[in-house]
Amino acid sequence: MKVHCDIRFTNSTQGAYLSGQQLTGHVQIKLTEAKKFNEITLRIVGYSNVQWSEKRGQGRQRRTVYYTAKRDHLSSMKVLVGAQQNGTPTELPAGEHIYEFACELPSHLPTSFEGTYGHCRYTAQVVLDRPWKFNITHKIGFTVVQPRNLNLQAPSIRLPSRMEDARVFCCGFWRTKPLFVKVTVPFTGYVPGQAIPLTIDLHNLSSRIIEGVNMKLLQEITYHAEYPASKTRRETHTIVKHIGDGVAPEAQKQYEQRLVVPTVIPTCGDQNLISVAYRLHMTVRVQGCGSDPVLEIPLIIGTIPLMFQQPATVAVPQATAVGVSSGQQAGFSFGNSSGNSLPSASGLVREQTLPPEYLPPPTYEEAMNAAAVVITDDTDTNAIGTKPYVPLYPSYNFNDIQWPPLPPMPVQPPLPPKQ
Repeated sequence: MKVHCDIRFTNSTQGAYLSGQQLTGHVQIKLTEAKKFNEITLRIVGYSNVQWSEKRGQGRQRRTVYYTAKRDHLSSMKVLVGAQQNGTPTELPAGEHIYEFACELPSHLPTSFEGTYGHCRYTAQVVLDRPWKFNITHKIGFTVVQPRNLNLQAPSIRLPSRMEDARVFCCGFWRTKPLFVKVTVPFTGYVPGQAIPLTIDLHNLSSRIIEGVNMKLLQEITYHAEYPASKTRRETHTIVKHIGDGVAPEAQKQYEQRLVVPTVIPTCGDQNLISVAYRLHMTVRVQGCGSDPVLEIPLIIGTIPLMFQQPATVAVPQATAVGVSSGQQAGFSFGNSSGNSLPSASGLVREQTLPPEYLPPPTYEEAMNAAAVVITDDTDTNAIGTKPYVPLYPSYNFNDIQWPPLPPMPVQPPLPPKQ
């Protein structure tokens, strides 16, 4: 190939942009020999597209109905090389040619997403229009993330959420004593990389054995079609799962379990063609016949974690802090932390909270279980150097926190001498 083309972004965060940010970069074109072009343009577009098919009717009346919808979010074009004033093609000499560009991303852009029945995709494409020849194109995808600051959501996400169930089991005319189940989370807003602390209470008065508790973090994706009629389609994925302990008959047990949120797309509302929601799903597996209790708690996955208004460092003795329960409910939860507080050699204890200035910035990583997609379409007749694309989402590492220094221990005055 005598033409090489590349697009480089200069101010992206590891290949991702926040909506409302300015997209900047340059186009690099290398020619092994002089070439003539009618025009060279850079096109930056963003759109959502959903499509699926369903069978309708019976027998000879059976047919396939295609449900589709498309919505444009961004469209920008810049002419990098134009024709001469008399309309003749412009000749570029052999060598390297650099063209800089900038594009303002509107603040309302939805988050990039690649799903089974649709996608929200942003691409930058260079089109080299050659006289009397097919056009040459080069396209790359980039990620746009709509910020979701959990501190700006409804205040209710800061409060503990609890789901309870009481169940009796029947076999003919015989009924067992009840099983009481309670699941509690300290708040309902989290970010990727953060652990969700669950408290499970099992009070089993029945004669049945509780084999275990299946815990799942579910992702529900809803696709909205508009043609030939308004219709929705949903799919649910399990992104985290764990099997917790059960309990023997006529016994009770309480324990904690942490589920770390992987790198996933933040919660997206219904204003776009594709919406994403999350929920905790717990199934208590009971031995024998009868229905298993099921409990669910909706969650919000954001891009900026909750900041709680309390000091990050507390000068309290370790013996006093062990029994404190409010501190662990109002702070960050760490995936590898087993206690309620973080001790230090000075005898002081750090509660699991963190002010904004000490929060490490997120890294942008590929979505969990995401497969690379080919982003070429009908406009890429002679594509060169096209790369597979995977969206990137922010993820936090709370293990690498640089904690602020602990305050000095108060000096105790000397005891007065005995009289």
